[in-house]
Amino acid sequence: MLHVSLSIIALLGIVLDPRLIFAITFIATLFYSARFSERFNVFVFATILSALAIFMQREIIYASFFLLFFYQFRRNPLWDIAIYSSASMLYFSIFNLLNETLLPPEYIVFISLAGALSASLIETVKRKEEEVLLLISVATTFAIFRIYIPTASLQDLAIAFAVSFFVSLLALKAKIADESGLMSATIVGTVTILFTDLRFFAILLSFYLVGSIITKYKYQTKLKLGIAEPYGGARGFSNVFGNSLAPLFFAMNFGVTKDPFFALAFVSSVASALGDTMASEVGKTAKNVYLITNLKKVSPGTSGGISVIGELSALLGCVLIFFLSLALGIAELLYAIPVILTSFIGIHIDSLLGATLEEKGYLNNSAVNFFGTFSAGALCYLLLIL
Repeated sequence: MLHVSLSIIALLGIVLDPRLIFAITFIATLFYSARFSERFNVFVFATILSALAIFMQREIIYASFFLLFFYQFRRNPLWDIAIYSSASMLYFSIFNLLNETLLPPEYIVFISLAGALSASLIETVKRKEEEVLLLISVATTFAIFRIYIPTASLQDLAIAFAVSFFVSLLALKAKIADESGLMSATIVGTVTILFTDLRFFAILLSFYLVGSIITKYKYQTKLKLGIAEPYGGARGFSNVFGNSLAPLFFAMNFGVTKDPFFALAFVSSVASALGDTMASEVGKTAKNVYLITNLKKVSPGTSGGISVIGELSALLGCVLIFFLSLALGIAELLYAIPVILTSFIGIHIDSLLGATLEEKGYLNNSAVNFFGTFSAGALCYLLLIL
């Protein structure tokens, strides 16, 4: 009943005024609150999204309603991607036809795939209130890509998706990533390629490959100490997004503005991610580890802990990413110092946040990774424009 109701509202939203749709959704919320209390939260968020549809492109909101109908047909990741993307393309095509809008076919395919990957990702993480999360995540994904529309052809889109999905699938098979990592890495990879090119994707890919190899360093020793990464170091969605959202931000801005300093900020953020991973995984095996805030000796694996071998590993990670970007023609040698310096600083911002906010429970590890990598890229950009 819930899924049917929202899909009908979505279809009505194609032709009716969004203010009327908001009124209908609000009435439906009152009805459901009285009869189906377990579904109340879904309609509360649907009502909030309906209100937003009055002020923005309504199709991106109503399309998320429409996708919820197919929630009941979910099976496995590949099937979910296919059914969600097909439903999205159908909805946007009907909206295009009845409203005489000029949404290009490649845009419809692009935004549909992005929404489908977002919806499928929700399925893999197995959280409570998945329907609410699906509504919010899909609507947010549609909104983001409605603002940042890459000027890519349908062929470019197909290549970008195929390359990133194939590589992510290999990572899944090699147990470098789990199913949620597969979905999130495909999203990140596709968008990175579309806004930039394969060289930027290669930089990101090198981080995950080297990072996964480093995770295996003395893994059994770390496992015995209880400080090894779980599941053999397989990356999940949280790890992927924590380390990739900042580089993705700088890559998208480079794609839109063509400002080369955004490309260097991208390199710095990825270098910081790899340096931090290497420092963490190698540093866990060090005998002498010190807390970055007061330099008191702590146990290996402590958030915010630093060591000599960890610092050297961090610097090596920063240098590796920079010289890879140099070989690929993204960076020039004269920018070595600002890129390596800011990426190294970003690693220590990560450590400071780990020793303070993460230790107190205000941030999780993925949030700390995001702020560390974003700080590296932002500092790099600011240093270059000053």
